[in-house]
Amino acid sequence: MKSKYKRREFLENVCPTVALAMFGVSLIEACSKGDDDSYSGSSDTVITGVTVTGNVVSIDLDDPSFSILQSRGWMNFTQQNMLLLKLSDTSYRAFTNSCPHAGSRNAWSYNNNQERFVCSSHSNSYPSDCTTPGTTDDVLECYETNLMGSTLSVTKS
Repeated sequence: MKSKYKRREFLENVCPTVALAMFGVSLIEACSKGDDDSYSGSSDTVITGVTVTGNVVSIDLDDPSFSILQSRGWMNFTQQNMLLLKLSDTSYRAFTNSCPHAGSRNAWSYNNNQERFVCSSHSNSYPSDCTTPGTTDDVLECYETNLMGSTLSVTKS
């Protein structure tokens, strides 16, 4: 009889620990906030063609660092914490790259058909019109942009 009690006591003490070890890290990671989320870029990438004066970021769109913006139509400019979207040859939009839901910065993609940014951390999406709420009833913060020649100026709020 005494051995059954020890066995039960053992299982009661060990099972929660094993369950936490198996599922705890993934549960914690699922709700992480910050720059440690997975993404397809590299934080070591040197971005050239940018000058920052106060809250104004000036971008030379002819610089090779921004060629992906020309070909793909959008980019996550992680060094300045912003998403850039090319609407046409003469029109661009810029947004914060901090997801309104949980703050993820490096989990973005863009759905051209729905004109929405999608954060893969929790599958939330946000329209790129600067006014319509996304799946979390929040609007992705939009920055003022101005294009002069091949220089895009973004004024962060």
